[in-house]
Amino acid sequence: MVEWLLQRCCLLGIRQKVVIVLLIGLLIALSISGWLLLRDVEQDILKETNRRGAEMVDYLSQSLAYSMVGYDYHTIQLQLDQIIQSGSIMQVRVLSDRGNLMAEATHPSRPSVERAGFDGPVWLNQQHIGHIELELNIDPIVQQLAAQKAAIIKREIIVILLIALGEFMVLSWVIIRPLTQVSRALESNVDDSGLILREIPVHAKDEIGELAQRFNLVRAQLNVANEKLQGKVEATDKELQAAYEQLLAQSARLQDINDELERISLTDPLTGLGNRRAFDLDIENDVAMFKRHGDLGSLVMMDLDHFKRINDTYGHDVGDQVLVQFAHMLRVHIRETDSICRMGGEEFAIFLRRTDSNEAIATANNLRELTEMMAIEIGDELQIQITVSIGVASLSNERQLDTTMSLYKAADQAMYISKQRGRNQVTCYDQLKLLHTQRG
Repeated sequence: MVEWLLQRCCLLGIRQKVVIVLLIGLLIALSISGWLLLRDVEQDILKETNRRGAEMVDYLSQSLAYSMVGYDYHTIQLQLDQIIQSGSIMQVRVLSDRGNLMAEATHPSRPSVERAGFDGPVWLNQQHIGHIELELNIDPIVQQLAAQKAAIIKREIIVILLIALGEFMVLSWVIIRPLTQVSRALESNVDDSGLILREIPVHAKDEIGELAQRFNLVRAQLNVANEKLQGKVEATDKELQAAYEQLLAQSARLQDINDELERISLTDPLTGLGNRRAFDLDIENDVAMFKRHGDLGSLVMMDLDHFKRINDTYGHDVGDQVLVQFAHMLRVHIRETDSICRMGGEEFAIFLRRTDSNEAIATANNLRELTEMMAIEIGDELQIQITVSIGVASLSNERQLDTTMSLYKAADQAMYISKQRGRNQVTCYDQLKLLHTQRG
């Protein structure tokens, strides 16, 4: 809205702009003066209203105190009804010291009048026994203020119109008339290429006439410079267009490269699973949700048993095929909502969302059995059987497993125990204490 008004003002002539500026200045000055006057009046009236409201609350407190102590609801209601009939109070409510409503009365005309609220405590023998809330009718005050505002506005309008009329007449004769003559002379005086066709006729001997004369002297120089500049602009536009198109193409290629680099930085190149960096980002988000909302989650750490023996016996190419087929099996048998990654070497990790330790152990045992039943075919004749040792840890405040690092350490420790117990096993971090007890 403000931008539209500024655009419309720019389309006005000098005469209209000067008049608008004068009107705005006068309006601001007179408005400030009127506002200060009204503020003083409002403050006096508000003080009187506040004093009256405080006195009314104090009067009611004294009148109703004994009835409130005796819980005489009928007497309280009768008194409130009599007070409401005066018309100066629109609503009054009496509350006990516990905030319970004891009595309430409302004037029928309350919704249609302006009102102000007041409240105060009820004391008896220096003991707080309740609370009173009331609304006073301030319609007469509002009407008085409205009448004063209307009078001030009328006075301001008359003063502004008189001053604007005088300024408008002076500006029209002294400044606007000669400027209008020059403006009309310039109408349609420039062709499509920007050349100035005609000179400005000079009649006045004042500053405006001097300005027109200087314009005529510069006119020829501007036309020559314009012709030279036009040729350079056309050539530059072509160069800029070509450079812009080249920049767009380079920007698109750079975006493709960045997207590919981002994908590579989060992916294990051998198995196609997420790498440790991507996995850490996922777990950080889930740990934050656990701290905030208590969402469950479990980490499963997996390490292929005797994988070094496979590399030493069959070579690293065969070891890579084992890792690829094992990763494929994991991807097929976990939920889409879970995260899986290759931590490095023959170690893998799975984060099971919204899964407690019992469910995580069941999932881990299922994956262990599937691994044991795998027959990895290498070539036409060679088949390799593998097993996996697994450690499980679940997010828990009681066990202080509420950070990514603590969860990694717990799952890794459980996986190490599975290795010690003979491999091809699942160990939950929650079971470690029981295992240590049995060993002891």
